[in-house]
Amino acid sequence: MNSLLGMDPGQVRRLARSLASTAGELELLELQVAGMMSVVPWHGSDADSFRTDWVSRHRPVLLNIAQELRQAALVAAGNADAQECTSDAGSAPGPPSASRAEPVAGTGSAHPEADSGQADSGQGNGWVSDGLGWVAGGADWVTGSAGAGAEWFADRTELGYGNITRSFSEAASDSAHLLTLLDAWAGGNPPSLMELAASSSLVWTGAVDLSATVGSLGQLAPLLLDDGTPWAGEPIAVGISRDGMGPAVNGHRPGVLPSDLGAIALNTAQAYNDGGTSSAPDGAVRITRVLDGDGPSYIVTIPGTQSWSPLTSGTATDLTGNLITASGQLSTATAAVALAMEQAGIEPGAPVMLSGHSQGGMTAAALTTDPAFMEQYNVTNVMTFGSPIDAAGIPPSVEVIAFQHEDDVVPRLDLGGVTVDGESPQGHGVQVTLPNPGGGTWNDVVANHDYNHYAVSISDAGAEPTGAAAQYAGRPATLQFLSDDPAQVDSFVVPVGRRHP
Repeated sequence: MNSLLGMDPGQVRRLARSLASTAGELELLELQVAGMMSVVPWHGSDADSFRTDWVSRHRPVLLNIAQELRQAALVAAGNADAQECTSDAGSAPGPPSASRAEPVAGTGSAHPEADSGQADSGQGNGWVSDGLGWVAGGADWVTGSAGAGAEWFADRTELGYGNITRSFSEAASDSAHLLTLLDAWAGGNPPSLMELAASSSLVWTGAVDLSATVGSLGQLAPLLLDDGTPWAGEPIAVGISRDGMGPAVNGHRPGVLPSDLGAIALNTAQAYNDGGTSSAPDGAVRITRVLDGDGPSYIVTIPGTQSWSPLTSGTATDLTGNLITASGQLSTATAAVALAMEQAGIEPGAPVMLSGHSQGGMTAAALTTDPAFMEQYNVTNVMTFGSPIDAAGIPPSVEVIAFQHEDDVVPRLDLGGVTVDGESPQGHGVQVTLPNPGGGTWNDVVANHDYNHYAVSISDAGAEPTGAAAQYAGRPATLQFLSDDPAQVDSFVVPVGRRHP
């Protein structure tokens, strides 16, 4: 029979295993949180701040606790091994308990070794009690972790279900639109080649997204070409100047005095610089109010594509917005412009000019095809540059001018609006072809499409008194948007973007 000295090594080893298991739980929790953060569709400054805090503060603390628990497990296991060695070395067969001498009163114990052993055993029992307390605490922690894990699993399940539902809804919507185009074609109203190609691309990408989402039970959600929902913020007054230069407000330059069409194009170019600022992180449109004796008129200037990623983001003027608009649908980018106009308080009946570059021009044209929008706002003019709008179907009541550089390929992507039957649309408005900027050639792709170059080219074209640009600027419908008096003009930046459920 071996005597116990100091502790029960078996219980201490169980304690060591519990500590190691708890460390593993913490490390698993860290992986789970990291995995969740990689798939949760949360964007913006709050999301960036949370992720920064997690990486710099919370994650290191969690991993340090796990490391300390593992170290404690090693120490406990080592103490158990040492105790076994000590117990084995100090153990010896003792006399039967019936023959042990009883201590005589006043003379001390007859067996000092036994007293010493019992003292050690008492200390060991205290150690074991502490260890059992650790085990009990660890059990409570594990129970709590299990509850938290169950809650995390439920959240992941809900997230997965939501992602699958959302992906399926997007795929179904894109497929339904393609079927609508095919049905119209069969009924003698063929879509344009651009509409059919863009719609087919959306359906194909939606199928890829749905397959990836379902295949991962919703935990991997690529959100390819997911257009989300639009939002628009409060207007920011930025002042006005003749050249758009001057003190910035929250990172936004002053509006350009709309003295001619070139100045309006330059103000559209200014809108590109509004995105990425603290007040408009996902983009913005610019709204200019021109006051005269008949009441205010409004110029809404819309920038073009600001992201070419197929992955969804807060920026609505991206590849997704391009394809959806090109397919003949109203994109989130388009709806966000309508919300911005509402935020700016544009009065019903007030004349409105929509001006846009590239995708911004497509957005302007698309808004005029929405009966609800046209019922709410009095859009009299549309000016686009570098935009493929030949197939847009802008109502005849709107006076249109479309500028394109001689070798800019972008406004020609719709192939002149030709339908799948090879028919060309009977459009209206003025189309002005401008010389390539700086005398460039067809292979200067970026320069030929650049919005700043367009502003200069349009200004030069307007200086030709007999040219189409000058004649369009001189029409009564256009003149109400032009002013050479800064005191009669206000300029606003309205943040816009995309949000997800």
